[in-house]
Amino acid sequence: MGKPVVILADTDERYLSPLELKFLEELEDTIELELITDEYFYDEYFSQPQNVDILVVSQELYTSDIQKQNIDNIFVLTEQPDSGGTEDLAITCIYKYTSIKEIYNQIIAASSGTIKAQTDQNKETMVVLVYSASGGTGKTTLAMGISACLAQSFKKVLYVNAERINTFGSLINNRADMSSSVYSELTTGGPDIFQRIRHVIRNEKFDYLPPLGGALSSLNISFSIYDEIIQSAKLTKEYDVIVVDTDTVFDEDKANLITKANKVLMVLEQSKQSVYAMNTLMKNMSCNDSEKYYFICNNFDETKNNALIDSEEKPRFITNEYVRRIDDIDSLKLSDLCKKPDMQKVAFIVV
Repeated sequence: MGKPVVILADTDERYLSPLELKFLEELEDTIELELITDEYFYDEYFSQPQNVDILVVSQELYTSDIQKQNIDNIFVLTEQPDSGGTEDLAITCIYKYTSIKEIYNQIIAASSGTIKAQTDQNKETMVVLVYSASGGTGKTTLAMGISACLAQSFKKVLYVNAERINTFGSLINNRADMSSSVYSELTTGGPDIFQRIRHVIRNEKFDYLPPLGGALSSLNISFSIYDEIIQSAKLTKEYDVIVVDTDTVFDEDKANLITKANKVLMVLEQSKQSVYAMNTLMKNMSCNDSEKYYFICNNFDETKNNALIDSEEKPRFITNEYVRRIDDIDSLKLSDLCKKPDMQKVAFIVV
């Protein structure tokens, strides 16, 4: 069997180049990738029968005649969002001027057969740890928000609340505790723990481990169970991203989670106290790897003093992104959070 054939067709070569690069970075030499930027050549090419796995074509070049070809998946790049499509369920319309990452993710998620199978076989699950030096920074809202954003961008996401007491239920519909019958499995642990508890995983835009009915100590469950669940879930290659939301305690177990994570989002606020707490944490850990550690200022209010740039407590780090304060947070659901542009910006740091 030959390599899957992917064709990108648009008369704007400058537009196609980043998309071409994305396919090459992700799929390397596992596909036959062709670019068509000349309208005459496009018409000539498809004047003969062709076998194509994926065709990504501009709205300008697309005609219904293309469906006479043996093409498994056709994606039309539209000039306007929500343009109404092509009136054909076999065609997937994608807004041309969204991010390259989102376009690529949508193509791969919607494609069937060998292309999707190839990405599933090659992918490595990314673990993203969301951490803070002090409480009250909105870390959990941020972690669940980016999980929703990633899921909206066609990523398969598992959210794990790795706190000693799970209090993340306010943003989910099903707030029921995890079945107590699973506690014995969590006490035992082991390299296959995720497979043994897979049946209790729930989904609301993304998969998540249900909240425990008590503190870890009261249930006689070790904090290290979270690491075992994460590593076990990685082995399944079921997920693109595992988002780990953890508490502020810094100990050996937490250091282990941080070391194993692919990326760590360090969340703080603009207050002097929050900057001081993060500076104190920085004295106890090294965050020199700028490709792994990202500092996110959450609940940002531009009308208030920003201790990150105007304070005697000089930050020992560089703030990568600001997430503006959401005033109506208590009334929002996950579907609302993933519409926030600042949430989306942080999510794009991850992928």
